[in-house]
Amino acid sequence: MSINEKSVNQLLHLASVSDDIKTLRELANSEHMNVRRALAKNKNIDKAIGNKLLFDPVLNVSYMASLNPNTTIKREFEERLLTACVKCKIDERKLDCLHCPFKESI
Repeated sequence: MSINEKSVNQLLHLASVSDDIKTLRELANSEHMNVRRALAKNKNIDKAIGNKLLFDPVLNVSYMASLNPNTTIKREFEERLLTACVKCKIDERKLDCLHCPFKESI
């Protein structure tokens, strides 16, 4: 089964635990922000993936990539942008933003 045929839950699991670099590179292009965010936390990504995710258009992804030891480029983030949601450490496979007690009202 190819990446394109997998459910979001399957993609989240792969992004979190896979060590297959080909799979990880495919997941870096996922349309799902939470998949890219889970991938940004995966210690098996290489520096190319980490550095790519560091400049993801979604702050939740790029901030997590900045914390990954395999990301070799440094990036500064404005503290005011680093909300509890951006800094959230909950595993994406268990994430339920709608019912999160720490969710900030918009």
